[in-house]
Amino acid sequence: MGRESLSTPSVEPLLKSRVLPRFSFRFLFAVTFLCALVGAMVQAAYGGYVIAISLLVLLGSVLSFFVAGFLFFLVLWMMAGLRPRGDVAEPGSPFADGQLPPQILPPTDPSN
Repeated sequence: MGRESLSTPSVEPLLKSRVLPRFSFRFLFAVTFLCALVGAMVQAAYGGYVIAISLLVLLGSVLSFFVAGFLFFLVLWMMAGLRPRGDVAEPGSPFADGQLPPQILPPTDPSN
């Protein structure tokens, strides 16, 4: 009887954890720097600097635009999920039966 060798690793492989997201230090430093810039703008705006107030209004309006768009998307997505499926035409190829699809516009005469 021969001796069978099984290749067992001495160290078990590390499994990637999906619990915490992975961020690089460069990304975290950039986020910290941007938060510091916004904080400095808020402090300058309380000091009465017009340019800081205008930049904060611009930042707030851009942010509110994207938040409103996201909320509209969520409302429409929920409404599309609540729609009954029976009245929807089945998707498919218009050429499945060997005929041309119906023409919306009448054909034009190329000789004119």
